Amino acid sequence: MISSADRSPCPCCGHLVHEGPTGSSLVCPVCFWEDDVTQLRWPLLTGGANKFSLVDSQRAYMTVRASEERFTNKVREPAVDEPVDEGFRPIDLAVDRFEEVAVQDEPWPEDRSVLYWWRPTFWRRSRGDACRSGENRQGG
Repeated sequence: MISSADRSPCPCCGHLVHEGPTGSSLVCPVCFWEDDVTQLRWPLLTGGANKFSLVDSQRAYMTVRASEERFTNKVREPAVDEPVDEGFRPIDLAVDRFEEVAVQDEPWPEDRSVLYWWRPTFWRRSRGDACRSGENRQGG
């Protein structure tokens, strides 16, 4: 069995459930979101591997505990060894910076885990964002 430290998080519910890399196309057993790297990069995109956008699916998860209401009979509670990834939070479009839907401002990153907006390694985080959140502090 793989430890939670070696799993990838579900971008919809945040639980460490995927035994594959970021964008593995695996379906989360907790919320039934398919791990679609395209919808991770463009979270307002509809009609990818998931019918609804990642933003809409996160809203659904907060309400019905599934990425879509029609999947409530397919989900389960997270296991003890499937914690929420440290720092995970739903997308906040007032704070988090993403490219316009289907507009590719930059080439795809080699390490797809930099697409996780809640992590300090988020590829679209500006230096000012990092300093405001307490990262990259110098001195003692």
